[in-house]
Amino acid sequence: MLIEPYCLVASQPLIADDTLMKSSVQDVIQRIVLGTSFFPLTCFYRKFYDLSILVASLLLRRVDGVITVYLRRGVARGEIVYGLSDIDLSVIIADLGEKEQAAKDTVRAVYQKLSRIIPLFPSSVTELGVYSLSEFYDMYEDYDFHRYRFNEGKHTWKLLFGRDLVSELPELEASELYLPATEELRKWWALLNEEFISGTYSPPFRRRYLWYKAIAEAARVYLLVCHGEDAQSRDAALSQVKSHLPDEQSCHVDRVQSFLRHLTSDEDVLADELMKLFMTMVGKSYSEMERKVYTGSKGKAVIARVPGSRELIADTKRDGILDKVGTIIRTELEPYLDSVALIPQVEFELDVLSNSDIDSFYLVLKEDGYVPIEKLRGFRSFFGGSLCPGNIEPFIVADGGIAFSLQADSVSNTIKVKSPGKYPLFFAMLDEMVSSPLEIARKKNGTPIRCCLPPDTFEETIRKRTAKIDVMISGRNVYKMRTLDFLAFFWGAARTKLLFRSLESGEIRIPLTSRQIFDALVEFSPGDSDWLNDLHREYIKELLGEEGEAYRFFSKSVDLLRHM
Repeated sequence: MLIEPYCLVASQPLIADDTLMKSSVQDVIQRIVLGTSFFPLTCFYRKFYDLSILVASLLLRRVDGVITVYLRRGVARGEIVYGLSDIDLSVIIADLGEKEQAAKDTVRAVYQKLSRIIPLFPSSVTELGVYSLSEFYDMYEDYDFHRYRFNEGKHTWKLLFGRDLVSELPELEASELYLPATEELRKWWALLNEEFISGTYSPPFRRRYLWYKAIAEAARVYLLVCHGEDAQSRDAALSQVKSHLPDEQSCHVDRVQSFLRHLTSDEDVLADELMKLFMTMVGKSYSEMERKVYTGSKGKAVIARVPGSRELIADTKRDGILDKVGTIIRTELEPYLDSVALIPQVEFELDVLSNSDIDSFYLVLKEDGYVPIEKLRGFRSFFGGSLCPGNIEPFIVADGGIAFSLQADSVSNTIKVKSPGKYPLFFAMLDEMVSSPLEIARKKNGTPIRCCLPPDTFEETIRKRTAKIDVMISGRNVYKMRTLDFLAFFWGAARTKLLFRSLESGEIRIPLTSRQIFDALVEFSPGDSDWLNDLHREYIKELLGEEGEAYRFFSKSVDLLRHM
């Protein structure tokens, strides 16, 4: 669980010429296939998909250790759009100890060769689900997103080889899927994020297909969580959801349903209207999920002190950029906003090395109405460029309180969506730091805030995260990390350990920044104050790009974590 920026010139990623050429050739092929998707050519295309799946299955099952190969998602459900539908696979290998990573690497190498030869397989190896047997069960148990996807697999995945593991997973009641289902929405919000990126040249037919899938999948979640209806297909979800929406939004659903019949049309997709529709369904799904899941939950009382600007890491580059951010907010976005705030990131994730949040910040825009995509596109492009430090993540709060990140995680291709019941600390800090759109709120003096966190999931996550940290620091690989990565890990791990020790307290104190974590560590272990002070000073040097000697404290830092 997670407790979890004047006129801009759009930054454009540098793309190699061969990548652009490959993409152009692929666009031409896809347009030809879409334009010829009629009998008898559809029979040939179907055979090509079937043959590609067979070849992949034969090659992957030959890898030592592979025990299961699945075909999943749209193609497995029979929802194929020839030329656009990717073949999505999951591969599970036996628990092989030291040989496990080698087996995974071999599976990925085979898959990469397939993707180079057969364009139906996504070129990114991250689209391939490859897990060990124990990881498969752990992901189902620990991660809501995978619980939703694996549960879907019980009914829609096609077994290509081996033991049918998803069929052995427990049957879940509809009520047990409310929270996992909302995690699915984060994936589609991440995919729609390309609408906010200036300089993307996705052809119209691909945009139409993406919008069709995103709206349909959001409708499936909305129907399940809000109305207890189980839509068996994307088209069924679109047909069913219209009866629950106002006439204007039902018309937009009709338009989305027509996309599959007119994929090559040059007619505008009306992205603003579809984005509002998507956000509306997401907002209602989260609100209803929270009413059903968190109502009656007493919660775990916590206190945190929002740091004043003097406590934040001194970064003149960041401060200068925030001045520019303030300018674009005043000149471009003010008519659409209610307030703006800069608040510390606080993320408690089971992935202890991913998306480090220490001394990072959320820049949160609170809508007053709806911000057009074109306006957000210029704002978002600023954060995708090299000028902006990576420790600021832009958010927009829409639809009565649901917060959407405007920046996708390039590694996991997921994105944060926050709701008040699941992320109360985020909204408590946001309420404390609100300002007018004319300036970014940065408090001079920190003030204490109190809220209640979802009790069971918070405690369970802290315990599991602590166990993962203990495994991490029990070996030698932790010493191989880059200095700044190690330091971010150390502050985050120390915070988790401090929280673990205070789980039985009536009210838990959560340190937000590295300075607050340092103060809490000194209070916990006064004898370590001198070297911890030196460590923090060296850490600030590293953070600002100056030469430091923080590496001298690696061993002491790990020893402290081990004894906490």
